[in-house]
Amino acid sequence: MIHEDKMKKLLNATQASPAAAPYTIPGVGDQTLFGTDGANTLTGGSGNDQFFGGLGGDTINAGTGDDIIYWFDPSASSAAGDKIDGGLGFDSLDFSFQSSSKGMTFTAWDPIDSRSFLGATLVNVEQFNIAGSVFADTMTGGRWNDRFLGGDGADTLDGGIGDDIVNGDEGNDTLKGGNGDDSLSGGADNDLAFGGYGDDFLSGDDGDDRLYGDNGDDALLGGAGNDRILGGAGTDFIQGGDGIDYIDGGSEDDFLYGNGGNDTVLGGSGNDIIVHSLETWANEGKDVLDGGTGNDRVMLQGVSGVFTAKDPTVKQVLSNGTSIVNFETYTIMGSETADKFTGWTGDDVLSGLDGNDVLSGGKGNDMLDGGEGVDTLDGGDGNDILVVGSGGKDTIRAGAGFDTVWVDRSDVSSAVTFSITGTTAKLSDGTVITDGESFTIETGKGNDVLNGTRASHVDFDAGSGNNTLTGSSGDDQFYSTTGNDVIKGAAGNDTIVDTGGANRIDAGTGNDSVSVSVETGTHVNTVALGDGNDISYVNNASGSAAGQFNIDGGAGTDTGWVNRFKSTADLTFTLSADATLVNGGVTLKNIERVHITSGTGNDSMRGGALDDYFNGNNGNDTLKGLGGNDDIIGANGADLIYGGDGDDTLWATGGIKDTQNDKVYGENGNDVLHINNGDYASGGSGTDRIFIDFSEETSNVTFVFSNGLVDVNSTTSFNTMESLDYEGGSGHETVTAGTGDDRLSGGAGNDTFRGGAGVDVLIDGKGNDKLYGDDGNDHLERTDASGTDYFDGGAGRDLLTFNIVSDKSVILDLMNNSRNGGLAAGLSVSSIEDVIGSDRDDTILGRGSDNKLVGGGGDDKLDGRDGNDVLEGGAHGDLLTGGAGADQFVYASEDAIGSGDEITDFTRGEDKLVIDKSEFGFSSLALFSGNDLQATGTAAQFFFEKDNGRLWYDADGTGNDHDAVLVVTLDNVTSLSTSDFLLVA
Repeated sequence: MIHEDKMKKLLNATQASPAAAPYTIPGVGDQTLFGTDGANTLTGGSGNDQFFGGLGGDTINAGTGDDIIYWFDPSASSAAGDKIDGGLGFDSLDFSFQSSSKGMTFTAWDPIDSRSFLGATLVNVEQFNIAGSVFADTMTGGRWNDRFLGGDGADTLDGGIGDDIVNGDEGNDTLKGGNGDDSLSGGADNDLAFGGYGDDFLSGDDGDDRLYGDNGDDALLGGAGNDRILGGAGTDFIQGGDGIDYIDGGSEDDFLYGNGGNDTVLGGSGNDIIVHSLETWANEGKDVLDGGTGNDRVMLQGVSGVFTAKDPTVKQVLSNGTSIVNFETYTIMGSETADKFTGWTGDDVLSGLDGNDVLSGGKGNDMLDGGEGVDTLDGGDGNDILVVGSGGKDTIRAGAGFDTVWVDRSDVSSAVTFSITGTTAKLSDGTVITDGESFTIETGKGNDVLNGTRASHVDFDAGSGNNTLTGSSGDDQFYSTTGNDVIKGAAGNDTIVDTGGANRIDAGTGNDSVSVSVETGTHVNTVALGDGNDISYVNNASGSAAGQFNIDGGAGTDTGWVNRFKSTADLTFTLSADATLVNGGVTLKNIERVHITSGTGNDSMRGGALDDYFNGNNGNDTLKGLGGNDDIIGANGADLIYGGDGDDTLWATGGIKDTQNDKVYGENGNDVLHINNGDYASGGSGTDRIFIDFSEETSNVTFVFSNGLVDVNSTTSFNTMESLDYEGGSGHETVTAGTGDDRLSGGAGNDTFRGGAGVDVLIDGKGNDKLYGDDGNDHLERTDASGTDYFDGGAGRDLLTFNIVSDKSVILDLMNNSRNGGLAAGLSVSSIEDVIGSDRDDTILGRGSDNKLVGGGGDDKLDGRDGNDVLEGGAHGDLLTGGAGADQFVYASEDAIGSGDEITDFTRGEDKLVIDKSEFGFSSLALFSGNDLQATGTAAQFFFEKDNGRLWYDADGTGNDHDAVLVVTLDNVTSLSTSDFLLVA
């Protein structure tokens, strides 16, 4: 909201004289234009502009774009003679009644209609931002997102449809949000607020307020004063604040908190949560808490002594006089003394905090936490969670159901032992647990012995000692650090992580994952993966060369990951049933697939029949994949890489640009080979693709692709390839691709690229570039607008796109290159059929054939000219002209509507409106045509207004979850039928 004092400062700073000022904004960009105190004529362009008209009789034509018009101090005398036209787009009018001598009345109208207000003529304004007077004002918003500030006085403010912001300010105000997700603030005094449909925010602020959330998931804050707050339908959040409040959550699942004062809090229907604190600092009074119907929870903080949950229908009175009734579940937070809490049949949460507490969950899936002290926990029936406190000597009775026991002894430096005999488990601190099924135990620095053999599941985090861990029959997790550990996984799909020491690990049966690492030293780790399809990781995170690792995969198809990128030795490896990473400290027995990263030595690696991975890192390496679809990276050094059988991906260097001469051989299969300057690649048999990265090269390059031997330059060549992907550098490059689907991307030089046959992608760069698509349906992409470029699509249906980060838009005429500007400045095009613009306000004109023009984001102008064109404006309000021919106007999703397009020449019986039925929720089109239409039923539907040519979409008809949104205005069209639509999947 721009208020009067700010507007005067802006105007005084910019006006040179009170004379009339016929100012015009240039055609593109976001501009700000100021008038004077005289009669101004201000004309906008295609950007998102701002206008300040001054005190005289002004004429403002905002043009296209989402504009803001600041109307200076309108009154019956000063506004007379003003003419304001928002034009195409989503426009806002911002003004204030603060200098008015009486209360004002304002009602928004249909923006397409011209309306006289205070002697001014207003049209094509969608949204209003208004500050009221110091008197009693009445304001009613329209279909879009309005903002009202009431000021002093008893105001009546109604946001209408849309996501509105309404602030009553001073006075006893009445606020209505209407449809949409609204924000209502009462301000001072005693206010009345109705959220309406949608997810609203209501704040009473000071005073004795009445807040009604109505439908939707609302947030209501009473503030100071004695408030009456009703949530209505929906999942609401309500907080009363200070004062004696009355709160009713209404239907559905609400969260309610009375806060200070003697409050009455009613949950209503639904599964509600009501919060109350007995702590003295909370300053809460004697509340009346009633959960109502449904499965409700009361959360009580600061309960001391004995609390026993009762039948929900029985009223209970707490120690501070608060009464509770109709609650099925309880969350009870205790005190520092010895508490005794008993739950009910629901899923209760009981926390004793300090003291020797006795907690009984009863029926339901409860969570019990004794905290400090010697506690007794009884889970009762249900699948409970029981937390063992740190005091020791607790008695835990899990009870019936599948129960989980949590034990945290991470601060203990002595040994922790855990074992299960029959149904009884014991900890070394004297804690006794009966009938537990799952155990999560975290220990500290001691030499711990944790045995979960008789459990259904364990999660052991054993710390830094020399630990012995034994799992259960379930899917277990084991974590240990620097000690010398013995870990047995038993049955299930286990996860084992050990980050130091000399360890002996038996994963057991199941599909297990075992990760072992040693940062320093010669510790020996022995891992038996057992049955199942297992994965073993050696130094996966650190890449250390330390330690000795003996891995036995056992039965199943197992994978061995070895990371030795810190190694300086020459490593040798050949995958077999009993393989050794020579000089690497790793043996892999019964491993079928490997993933190995080596270090700085000259390494030799050989894979097997499955999909292997090798990364040679530094050094002159020889890497062979053999069978399977392998992924091999030579990295630094002069490497020899062989893919073998399968569809392999081979990298001479990966992301590194070295100066060594690598040789890469795809051999059999459909391979992808990546090389840099100085490398050689041979595709071998199959359909192979060569990637050449010259992005850091500065020399000029010229070559013609073929299936035979091709010299890229004097040191780089390739042979027997079927397609090309070339990334150019800063030199001048001339590259001709072949018959495959190729990609050529330029750098900073003056490049000439020819795609040849196939579906090619050609990308320019800095410099003066020439792109020729040749045969096929090609994609030509402009990434830099600083050069003088020529793009020729050639034969086929070719696409032009713009991938430039800029505040400029695309101005492109496919028939007249002299008119090109913005992101198309300096660009000449030929034989281009399809264009996708930018996210700015683009102007794109076709070439008289069958074109597809897509605007993208922004307020676009698309003109297909002659031919059967496809026009898709995208988001925002677009101006679309099909021209002669049977044209299609595409609306692919709900995201592409709302601001309202304009089609200047829709011809019934020839042109079509194309709708994606899956996005819009149609199986068959529902269209209603007439004047003053009303929704029918709750299905998705379109409305066409015969008197003004506007087409609306409503996602739920008479439902209240969605408002009708404007799709398009059809100029000079007075009727519409389902035959004018084309539904696509």
